[in-house]
Amino acid sequence: MRSDFVGNANDSAWLANPAQPLAFPRVMGDTAAPRSLRTQELILTAQNRINGTDGLPGKGFTPQTMGKLLFADNSRAADLALSATVTMCRNVPFGLVLVDGNLVNVSEACPVLAAWTSHDYTTDSRGSWLFANYWSFLSNGQGVEKLPWRVPFDPKDPVHTPNSLDTGSSAVRDALARAVLALRTAGIPLNAPLSDVQKVSRGGEQIPIHGSLGQLGVLNVITPGQVDGKPDIVFGSSFIQQVRFTAAGPPQALSVLAYSQSADPSSPHHADQTRLFSAGGWVTERFTEEQIAASPELRIKVLN
Repeated sequence: MRSDFVGNANDSAWLANPAQPLAFPRVMGDTAAPRSLRTQELILTAQNRINGTDGLPGKGFTPQTMGKLLFADNSRAADLALSATVTMCRNVPFGLVLVDGNLVNVSEACPVLAAWTSHDYTTDSRGSWLFANYWSFLSNGQGVEKLPWRVPFDPKDPVHTPNSLDTGSSAVRDALARAVLALRTAGIPLNAPLSDVQKVSRGGEQIPIHGSLGQLGVLNVITPGQVDGKPDIVFGSSFIQQVRFTAAGPPQALSVLAYSQSADPSSPHHADQTRLFSAGGWVTERFTEEQIAASPELRIKVLN
């Protein structure tokens, strides 16, 4: 129990708060081991909110700040590696990389990545899709500690290590070339906005979806893939809820069902909350009679 924060992002409970690491039998999870980039992002986000250093009003958590923090879609991987990747890209001789039998010109990728200063996976971000493909090729499904870092994991500084991408590694250069080749083969511009390429289908409607892969260190996990041979979302955020308990009254809760409530394409609730999620919105939950009565959507029918 703490007065600042505790959190978990699908790692063990070892660093529920790094100021008070927990100890438990190994069967309950690992300790003193590398944390995922998503866990790092959660901890750093919480620390910045507690200290009031994230650019949002005040300090501490409110329903307003919680929603903004989750849907900021910041990438910890980009925070750690984007600048070094841009420098490496600019220093590739003649901009050409030979990879998998293909001579790839990566020079166009350099300004695209350099312009992606927000490091986020909001729907209007440009360069984020290129970076996601690059990071997927580089990580190849491995844990963060397996990537080519100059500074290895240190259990005494688990939130900030490993760090400093080793751009002298051929794996880094080759991953960028493979990402550029993959996007060009698919006919996707390197600076395409995320809204053009990351969508979900609902009754024939294509709805842009923000967020990205957990391995990119994004809190709002979204995994793109294919459904029936077409690009779609195959995994990630589903039912999202934030609840505030106070001594002054009933719980205050907001939620959103990312895939919407009805599987029936003819239902008005087949895509309504998916659109709401796309826009970063929330549904106000209502528990008490007073909260229900205050709903602008309330309709009462008297049955005789």
